[in-house]
Amino acid sequence: MKIKLYILLFIFAPLFVSCEDYLDKQQDQDGMDQYDVFEELLTAKEFLNGAYADLITEVDALGSSADYLPGMTMSGEGHPGRLSDIGATDFLSVYPAFSAGEYLSLMDKGSNYPNFVGRYKRAWQSIRTTCSFLENCDLIADASSDEVDLLKGQAYFLRAFNYHLLTKRHGGLIYLKSTIDLNEPFNQTRESYESNYEDMIEDLDLAIALLPVTWESGEYGRPTKGAAMALKSRISLFRASPLVNESNDVTKWEAAAEAAGDLINYAADNGLYPLIDASAAITMDVDHNGADLYVPEHELLEPYRSIFVGPGKTKIVPDEVIFMVANNKLPVINGVLGFPSTALTNGFTFMKGNQKPMGIGATANFVEKFETKNGLAIEDDPSYNPQEPFINRDPRFYNNILFDGVPWIEETQYNKTGIIDLATVNENGASGLDRHNYALTSNADLYKVRNLTGLLIRKWRPHGWLWSSNRNFHVNENVFRMAEVYLNYAEAVNEAYGPNGTSSNCTLTALEAVNMIRNRVGMPNVNSIYTGDVASFRERIHNERAIELCFEGIRYDDIRRWKTAGDDENTKVEYLEQYWQGVSETYPTGYRYSTEEQPALKKTFSEKHYWWPIPTSEIEAVPSFGQTPGW
Repeated sequence: MKIKLYILLFIFAPLFVSCEDYLDKQQDQDGMDQYDVFEELLTAKEFLNGAYADLITEVDALGSSADYLPGMTMSGEGHPGRLSDIGATDFLSVYPAFSAGEYLSLMDKGSNYPNFVGRYKRAWQSIRTTCSFLENCDLIADASSDEVDLLKGQAYFLRAFNYHLLTKRHGGLIYLKSTIDLNEPFNQTRESYESNYEDMIEDLDLAIALLPVTWESGEYGRPTKGAAMALKSRISLFRASPLVNESNDVTKWEAAAEAAGDLINYAADNGLYPLIDASAAITMDVDHNGADLYVPEHELLEPYRSIFVGPGKTKIVPDEVIFMVANNKLPVINGVLGFPSTALTNGFTFMKGNQKPMGIGATANFVEKFETKNGLAIEDDPSYNPQEPFINRDPRFYNNILFDGVPWIEETQYNKTGIIDLATVNENGASGLDRHNYALTSNADLYKVRNLTGLLIRKWRPHGWLWSSNRNFHVNENVFRMAEVYLNYAEAVNEAYGPNGTSSNCTLTALEAVNMIRNRVGMPNVNSIYTGDVASFRERIHNERAIELCFEGIRYDDIRRWKTAGDDENTKVEYLEQYWQGVSETYPTGYRYSTEEQPALKKTFSEKHYWWPIPTSEIEAVPSFGQTPGW
């Protein structure tokens, strides 16, 4: 039987290497004939592994640079402190184009940065690989049916995952299930998102049936049955949300609730993905002059913090993590492969400027979403004092946000005091050592990245650990974790059945699911002032997702699917400014704090910006395909 191997001819062809090219490279390396690839399990598995190399999730690094425009910047969670193109060619043009709404100019960039531009190309390559594999995998002669099924399950998962990465940004495309003959004309038009959704779910149902519960340690990083169920939950929620579900068809919310409920039940039945318990963290003394307020990494928070960073080079997969990127590589001299989240959120104090740190700091308007430890929004808690904004907040605040005055040890270049210094003007009349000062920064220093926003991101920032060849930490680039699944469930159930409703297949109420996420860090149940009706609880669910999943590449797609990306709170960028006044009743810390909007950074947003265009070159190649509406 002859193996079907076609060169792809369709609008994405300029972005691909052909299957023949790939196999030619294999022949050059291994002395193999291309028709031998699918005759042996080992070479067929290596062929499928190529699809992993092209899978660029929201927490991956594409090559050796941190992302120029990651989700946490597009969502307004943070803003970069990098002020120069030195070591990051063309970086300074990216955010202005995005904030001006010039999305097509970004998609037409010739480089791979921002990541989603390179990912658009790489996702199609991965899809090509999975289609070719699924066409030919039954020809593997030296494998059992079980071994082939495990590979098929991965291929179905990878195809669906790549299509989700594409369709969540660009809308409906063309769902390829086979390679295309060079001699056949290509004049197809784009399919609807709903059609693509049905194909993704079909692939994921096949993956769920074929993938294992767990893998042997040597296969770390491959998807499991739970990972496929988590992706199904995420996709189902996206499809049920206002961006896609314009008529608010309640059956789509019900389907999303059932998809999350299936995984909740599956995890419970198999003893998988239990939420890590850090409930004692609520007892930290973080009041005015509290003993724990300035502790860098409190031991009571350590169980929660271990989900994200930890000591030692070897990753230990946290219990609640369902799927993570399997990178564990040392940093290279001029790159960040293996630690993209750390490179995004750190600056020159941790990484040299030519290692491309982005120094993204948390924005003041986003940080205001963290409740007080009383379980109230800051605007609803009379005890909250904006002139002492760091005290008595949700314990997750102290895992995620790093503020002025916290002792912090790094391979520092500027701040050798060992204490975070983010003052706009400190008691000596100078700018803090960790903060950029435009007036005093020379051109030669612009690439030495420091903070602009007045708040650092602690979530991916290792304390007391070295970046160089003596690295003694690891970073978990989590793709799916169980906390998201509970929040997916809560959102879908609330929309379909209300705060106290349940799905058809799970006994948890929407409110109980949210409280599980809060209680595991010691936060009280959602206050009753937020649970009176669907609309009130919807706002609290949205806020809970913002806090629990912050800086994980999820929020940008959340505010798009909710159709709130154009709201003022999501288009503006505010910095925290702090000026020394001397300690007084008015200024308990001695600083006057204020949030200051940065008008030059405000994002232009209209209806067309909810869906991204595809590269112009593809429309020119095949006009029948059609550009995204509005572009």
